[in-house]
Amino acid sequence: MATPEDYSANAEFIRLADHTITVPGGSNNNNYGNVDLIVEIARNNQVDAVWAGWGHASENPRLPDLLEKYDIEFLGPSESAMNALGDKIASAIIAQTANVPTMPWNGDSLKLENSEFEGNVIQEVPKELYEKARIKTVDEGLFHAKRIGWPVMIKASAGGGGKGIRKCESEKEFSSFFSQVQLEVPGSPIFIMKLAAGARHLEVQLLADEMGNCVSLFGRDCSIQRRHQKIIEEAPQTIAPSHIFHKMEDDAVRLAKLVGYRSTGTVEYLYVEETQEYFFLELNPRLQVEHPCTEMIANINLPVCQLLVGMGIPLSRIPCVRKLYGKDQFGKSEIEFTEYRPKPSGHVIAARITSEDPDRRFQPSNGTVQEITFHSSKNAWGYFSVSSHGNVHEFADSQFGHCFAWEQTRDQAIGHMVMALKELHVQADFRTTTQYLVELLENDDFRTNKFSTQWLDSLISSKVTSYEDRELPVDNIISGACIIADKIFNTRINDYTYALERGQVLSTDFIKTATDVDLVYDNCRFKFHVAKISDFVFHLSNRLNNDCVEIEVHRLSDGGLLANFGGINHTTYLKEESDLYRVTVNNIVTELTKETDPSVLKSVTAGKLVRFLVPDGSKIEAGRSTVKSKL
Repeated sequence: MATPEDYSANAEFIRLADHTITVPGGSNNNNYGNVDLIVEIARNNQVDAVWAGWGHASENPRLPDLLEKYDIEFLGPSESAMNALGDKIASAIIAQTANVPTMPWNGDSLKLENSEFEGNVIQEVPKELYEKARIKTVDEGLFHAKRIGWPVMIKASAGGGGKGIRKCESEKEFSSFFSQVQLEVPGSPIFIMKLAAGARHLEVQLLADEMGNCVSLFGRDCSIQRRHQKIIEEAPQTIAPSHIFHKMEDDAVRLAKLVGYRSTGTVEYLYVEETQEYFFLELNPRLQVEHPCTEMIANINLPVCQLLVGMGIPLSRIPCVRKLYGKDQFGKSEIEFTEYRPKPSGHVIAARITSEDPDRRFQPSNGTVQEITFHSSKNAWGYFSVSSHGNVHEFADSQFGHCFAWEQTRDQAIGHMVMALKELHVQADFRTTTQYLVELLENDDFRTNKFSTQWLDSLISSKVTSYEDRELPVDNIISGACIIADKIFNTRINDYTYALERGQVLSTDFIKTATDVDLVYDNCRFKFHVAKISDFVFHLSNRLNNDCVEIEVHRLSDGGLLANFGGINHTTYLKEESDLYRVTVNNIVTELTKETDPSVLKSVTAGKLVRFLVPDGSKIEAGRSTVKSKL
């Protein structure tokens, strides 16, 4: 399935696909999240099976339910299993029934009654019991929040990917945050859960077949999160002792078997290092984008396993699973596993590449990608949803790349990832998080494994409060002034040449080889005077303090400029917009604002102007809104 936006963006999956079906554009409700459309396309094209990937409709129980009615295989769990464990509220009730530890929450006293777990499968949580766990009003939620104790998490059961979740620390802000969760995931049941301060986010990767067999394929640590969205993942986890994590694996397998789970799934836990306690969070009934972490340490191809399980093949007959567990580790029936625990091979670090600006609170953006260069090796590789001359469109997720690094030890894997990210070159119309990821990976807390799920948000907040203490990217600003001046010089020559071709002789002022460049970076003003000494030498002086530097320049065939000063080469690219210059220097993007007229009203981003709130020419007070817009 491909939308018109995907085609125009030159999406990488279109190039890789044998066949594509054009579907309506816009938000995912029109396409990838539209269950009825997916089923209709599957029927019309007489497909054998549907693989939903991750996100969108992959966690919607209606999809496997409808496909089953038309005898089309869903490469994932059944509708009943997805309903039981894919729903955050239902899965918590089932976990409590099975005596798996859960965090204190508004439904922590609820359990299934008269349920036999030996040989029986739970099809669903009774509606009456489920309704008892739903928070229907602000007052009801506030009652449980006070009982549980602040701070708490307000969560939508159908939320995910950072949506439908808010941290609440006091009664004063509860009502507002409750409304925000309701609006982000309309119609979703809501529940209240205690916040585990200083906890780690650990996952167990499961693989199950249709015969009732289920195995754990080690775990992942996904604690580096920003607003509950994963940024860096690694496998295997290294914070919980082996005997504790083995219990987490056993609990995960038991839960999956209780609901007759099949295909791949991930059980998520919060782990508190100080007390060595763990608490069940949820089961993600799909493959997750960080699955290559597990694949590398287990030597298992998870999408292939999903396909084989969908064909009815038992785990004991899947070669990579048989090799991992050893051919002698199966029961007499060839489909029963013993208590044998395989060992992971090496360590993997994964980093998500997104079109977000770390200097603007990670504001996402979209635009054209001129070039992506990534040097893969046996220890580092990357996947990108767009290639050179592609586009990250407005309906696409901000994540457009995922990089992985493997080595025998964690420290070595981190080293490979840092090197890979430093060599990653993304020339685009937007900022990326590449350089910020390098800073995180080189942070002492990350290196020494001393972090939690709140660590990154705290780090970002501390940087924001000490904003004025940040070091100015002087080299990037100087390089930016050079390429801006070079563009001005070239424009003058082209205009002069064009006039001569038309028989006009212009004043020599049109081909002056000196210009002023005024820039603003983080409210700091820079006034440069750039003089072109020769084709390959610029003289740049700062008109505010009379500092000067001589710069050797060479023009690149792709429109870039190589500026050498201080004995260092600065490969520079320029993207000009109405109010700023976006300068990329040695893969680091710096936004330099143009000197502007403060009396001119401008928008910080593209959007729709709905109407003016005051008549033209009217006097207004400071802080008063003048327009209504959708930005």
